[in-house]
This record gives sequence, structure tokens and C-alpha cells, in this order.
Amino acid sequence: MAITKDTSAPPPPANALRKLTRELSARLQRGINLAEERFEEITRTAPYIWSVPSCSGEKTYTVDLKHGTCDCPDRPPAPEKCKHISAAAYVKAKTATCSGCSERVRHRDLHEVGDDNLTFFEGDLVCEGCALDHGVL
Repeated sequence: MAITKDTSAPPPPANALRKLTRELSARLQRGINLAEERFEEITRTAPYIWSVPSCSGEKTYTVDLKHGTCDCPDRPPAPEKCKHISAAAYVKAKTATCSGCSERVRHRDLHEVGDDNLTFFEGDLVCEGCALDHGVL
């Protein structure tokens, strides 16, 4: 039996794919740069909802990570996302919620609770302040 290739939809030209990848990467990189420069200003305000400052710092945009939306005027073509969505996703990936105070904290600043603590469950992550207050450290 011979294997045939589906030719009903021709593939896009290689140069179009390279251009899309380059543009996508540039937009994503701007989002990462924004997140790194303004990390502490990007905050979670509700489940899936983040407040992200503009690059100029004059305005703040609301990002909904669940639906992939932002109220900024930038409307990139699908499947691209604006830099504010990328920045919020970056900060979300680099932080976690402290089991003690419920604040978002960088992963590097969290401490894992051992099995000998009576306040938290084993494996919970707590910030430095909660770790000191509850005998984790």
C-alpha cells in the first residue's frame, strides 16, 4: 500500500514562517523585558487577573490569563499575544503563593515545609517571614 501526502492545503512559504517566528519572538521578548524590568509592579489582583504597567509607566493594564485578554490598545494578530500578557505569564511562572500569608513571592524566596512542622503541611511553600514566624527555618 502506497502512502500519499495530503496536498489539499499548500504549506506557507518558508520566508513567511521565518517572518512570523521573528515577529512572535520580538513581541514575546518585549514582554519578558517588561517583566524583568518591572517585576515587582506586576501583581495578581484576582484569580487569573493581573495588573501590568505599561512600558512608560504612565498606565496600568488588566490582563486575564485565563482568557488570554488584555485591555491595552495593542491587538496583535492570532496566535500572538500582547507584551502585557507575556509579562504577566512570566511573573506567574516565576512566583508562587505563600501558604502562610497568601502573598505572591518569587520561587527563589520560598522555603519548603518539612514533615516536622505543626502549622503547615509537608511540602507547603512559605515566604521568609512566615518561615521564621512558624519555625520552618
